[in-house]
Amino acid sequence: MKPFGRIEWDKRRPDARDPYIVKRVTWSWLTAELVQIRPTELEYRVKADVAYLALHDFLRADGETSIDGRIRSTLLDLQNTLTFVPAGSYVEGWNRFKSRTSSVVAVHLSHLASDSKATDISGVPPSLYFENESLRATLLKLRSVLDGSSINDPAYAETLGLLLLWELRHAANPLRSQQESVRGGLTAHQLRRITQFIDSQISSDITISDLAALVGLSQFHFIRAFKESVGLSPYQHVLSKRVRRARELLSNHNLSLSDVAHAVGFSDASQLNRAFQKSIGITPTAFRRETASDSS
Repeated sequence: MKPFGRIEWDKRRPDARDPYIVKRVTWSWLTAELVQIRPTELEYRVKADVAYLALHDFLRADGETSIDGRIRSTLLDLQNTLTFVPAGSYVEGWNRFKSRTSSVVAVHLSHLASDSKATDISGVPPSLYFENESLRATLLKLRSVLDGSSINDPAYAETLGLLLLWELRHAANPLRSQQESVRGGLTAHQLRRITQFIDSQISSDITISDLAALVGLSQFHFIRAFKESVGLSPYQHVLSKRVRRARELLSNHNLSLSDVAHAVGFSDASQLNRAFQKSIGITPTAFRRETASDSS
């Protein structure tokens, strides 16, 4: 899938060797990237055809950043600071990174026409090096997906993206979130359609977009209605069904852990291990060994 956006980097010292590493993942309407940077000097630019939000974790010895050539900063301590650039604007600058590994977690968010009211951030102004704990916490969750310490699941990534949109909208106008009423839960018919779809597609990627379209709701309102009805977010519900199905398949010793992982929608055995241990408390291998000894 083609990325919606990216940070463009240029070395200021041509002899610098591999000064940064980028890991980038694109889901249905957002792209996230993790950039890890060694001590060096770099120029960078983002032309925001879509909204851009970044979390910085570095110190610079020198540098300057600007948005649209107007909003400027020479701040040196950029640890835990955020930058937001709306679609149609751009951010650019240069950094002389200090002698430590530096990082940037960035997300490029395309417009959701189906969710224009709840996730419309067109009125959010550009902001350079601000602090917001809610946005920071959500971006750190996306970082864990990118660095492999969390599960790369499309439904989870979309949920985090929607949360970022809501938090950005709330940060720009805190009264909005209080004024917007929460709709009721899903009907029994809607829940039945969702359950049947998840069961039939458990071995495939299941996105929030797919589930919301089934019941004719925007993604943002679907997540809230689903949680009100079930008590879990759609992602948590799908994950629990994957683990439950994995428990059943582990009784078949002809299936490898990789076979089981793919059969229930995980990309590999390591993702199955991580989700299974978090949910059940033991690894799939230990669970298979225990069930085998119980049946003997």
